[in-house]
Amino acid sequence: MLYLLSAALAAPPAFPTLTADEQAKFDRGELVIRADTSTPMTVSTGVVKVKAPPALLWTETLDFDARLPENPTIKSIEEYGRISPDEWFVRFELSIFGIHVTIHDRWTCFPAEYYCTFAQDPGATSDVREEAGWVVVKPHPEGSAIAFHSQFISEVWAPSWIRKWLANDSMVNVLDKLRVRTEKKAR
Repeated sequence: MLYLLSAALAAPPAFPTLTADEQAKFDRGELVIRADTSTPMTVSTGVVKVKAPPALLWTETLDFDARLPENPTIKSIEEYGRISPDEWFVRFELSIFGIHVTIHDRWTCFPAEYYCTFAQDPGATSDVREEAGWVVVKPHPEGSAIAFHSQFISEVWAPSWIRKWLANDSMVNVLDKLRVRTEKKAR
């Protein structure tokens, strides 16, 4: 399954098509979240518009150090290898209600098209499997729009309510706080 996802991610990810209700929420400047925890795989997608130019939003999206004070579940972020300026390895240490999770990702970015894909680093031990996702920034009449997608199966047992909370809260911590930070810098 991960192989198929990797092959599909070779092209820029399609920006999610929003339902009428989601579009109304997006137009109001609110974060749109789709989360599914009905299977062992947790799938979460978030979309929000940002009143800032795409280049600034792109830079802020890749500022992993800025995420630490914004996201109380992330305890540390460490780059542990770089293949090129646009491809690197990152270890995320998370703690959620006393459950500790380590994730090792390989990020591949395409700055000219404003998107990155990420997938679990098979050469490192993580507490998730079949983990992958993407982030894409696009121009919008009011500045920019960003979509973030993540899917994973945790190797650490967690009750379904924690998975659901994580699927929703992670989008708030990743995208809504990114929106606030980027809009402050755009002023």
